[in-house]
Amino acid sequence: MKTTFLFRFFLFISVTALLISCSNSNESNLSNKQVTDSIQHPKINTIDLSQISKEPGVVGVFKVGEMLTICKLDSAPMRDVSFKVAKAYSVLEEEMNTIGAKLEGSPGMITYNNDTSNFIFECVLPIKEFPKKQPKHCKVVVLEASQMLIFNFYGPYQHLFSAYDKIRKYNTANHLQQNGPMREFYLTDATLESDPAKWQTQIMVPVVKVK
Repeated sequence: MKTTFLFRFFLFISVTALLISCSNSNESNLSNKQVTDSIQHPKINTIDLSQISKEPGVVGVFKVGEMLTICKLDSAPMRDVSFKVAKAYSVLEEEMNTIGAKLEGSPGMITYNNDTSNFIFECVLPIKEFPKKQPKHCKVVVLEASQMLIFNFYGPYQHLFSAYDKIRKYNTANHLQQNGPMREFYLTDATLESDPAKWQTQIMVPVVKVK
């Protein structure tokens, strides 16, 4: 793994507390599942995420398949979140190097609540295949398949609150309800694009239709 990877997330964590305070995350059960090499995963008919439109705003609702990841779950009062996120990504990078895992896709974060006194989050790195060694300080996790509303946000991270507001309004207008933890994947940042207006964050919100 390149050392610039961790640097990308130190850029991100400097605005994490502000970003989280505007999040639309609901209280959710920790529904992801830890897996081992012995578990078999059936193929499911899902959208190829590489084919998802890059247009800004709501792209649509798609069946997103299971994602193999290495994750670090943590929680903290809002004032300590930036420090904890930095530490989590540092641990993940070290564990990736130790177990020989290969990054597959863009790093991200899962948010489980919006409690400023004890914010629960999970730093996520998608990986290509099950590592031969198990990490010591984090977990190999398969993120569950789900119907996801996908929203492309372009801009600096501290402006993500505008995306959450648009998602809320879209869900209300289309009779959709969030039914699980929200995911964010950071596709571009300052190391890839100097113009913050072009930084792309792909937000995935599991949803169900309601009457």
